[in-house]
Amino acid sequence: MRRLSPDLLKDLEEFASLMFSLEEISLIIETDINELRQAVHDPGSDAYKAFRKGRLQREAEVRNSIFTLAKNGSSPAQLSALKLIENAKMDDV
Repeated sequence: MRRLSPDLLKDLEEFASLMFSLEEISLIIETDINELRQAVHDPGSDAYKAFRKGRLQREAEVRNSIFTLAKNGSSPAQLSALKLIENAKMDDV
């Protein structure tokens, strides 16, 4: 795959954070879907890092909201928070 410019990497990160699919992102940034898919699955590529960073930053925002709501007494958020805590404990083992 051609190297993505810094601007395209920033776009990739942003669109990944908005949970667009790879196919949708490839259409938006006008790059070949197969090349993009290969790049975002290569842990050594800048595209991989941008894509994962976008996804993880959005997930962090959602998790932060869950914990805030849980602390404020939301039962559904408390259940979600407990599930996140248990999953984290299992990953640490």
